[in-house]
Amino acid sequence: MSLSPEQITIAVTVYNRRDYVKQAIASAINQTMPVRVMVVEDCGPDPTLEGFVNAEFCSRIEYFRSATRRGIFGNWNACVEQCRTEWLSILHDDDYLAPNFVEAMVAVEKEAPGLDLYFGQTVIVNQRGEPMQGRQPRPMTGRWKKIVLTDVIYGSPLSFPGQLFRVSSARRVGGFRTSSHYCGEWEMWAKLIARGGAAETSEYLGFFREHAGLNRGSNRVVRSGRATPAVMVQHKRVLALLSATDRVRFNRREYQRRSPMSVLFLVRFGHGLSPRLLRYYYGLLALSSAPHWRYALFQRMARLFGPGFIKIASIIWTRFQPPRDGR
Repeated sequence: MSLSPEQITIAVTVYNRRDYVKQAIASAINQTMPVRVMVVEDCGPDPTLEGFVNAEFCSRIEYFRSATRRGIFGNWNACVEQCRTEWLSILHDDDYLAPNFVEAMVAVEKEAPGLDLYFGQTVIVNQRGEPMQGRQPRPMTGRWKKIVLTDVIYGSPLSFPGQLFRVSSARRVGGFRTSSHYCGEWEMWAKLIARGGAAETSEYLGFFREHAGLNRGSNRVVRSGRATPAVMVQHKRVLALLSATDRVRFNRREYQRRSPMSVLFLVRFGHGLSPRLLRYYYGLLALSSAPHWRYALFQRMARLFGPGFIKIASIIWTRFQPPRDGR
């Protein structure tokens, strides 16, 4: 049976931010093909948030509030649990959708039926909602393309807003990993792709708001140094999914050739890393293939003077850099 709007729910996740939530909810409600919309609050600290949302949207949404704090991925599981339709799209409270999101999902499902995950292109915007120069994805050729596991070995296939997934399949693979700090969505998409396949449309359907400060949890994970190890673990998990059909093993040197350790990350945050993480990143830098001579020079100096060079370079670099919006 073909996908129809009656089979779709859009869930807007909230915690304690009010600045953008009305825009997010309105973008879910004002679709050219209307669908069920619910707001799922992760037991936030603001007891008036539900009234704030209902005062604006009233009977056009359903509001659910968890009795206890479940964390970001636990709250996404709450969306899955509360969903009464076969298809679900999860939307962060600071992102928003294009008006034709549902219409585009219905269209791509007709061209690529029977899959577990559909998604569109994402526009990255700043806190004012303006597209960020140099941060936009390259346009696709063709109306859509099928996504397979080999497409997601090194990263998530989507920036989150503008996705639609089959709820029954998400439940069968165990939902989102609640212990994840960074890659919970990438892991879910990989499992759905392995189980039932995915398709990406060339239309721009989601708007991802990038924050420079620490009010987004993912920024805190990056700054702490935990993001890169989490990404590598998820890379290995995708390889494990592939091993069911292909004999694939993790090759650290090949990984570092494809994804060299970021020198920019090291000079921005290296001074605040623990000694253990500093040694870990020093090892990744040593294995990386230098993309240009400046990288090779930094790499050579680190090899010569050890992990302490990275920390000193970071202290010097941050001392002479202007503040970057709370970072």
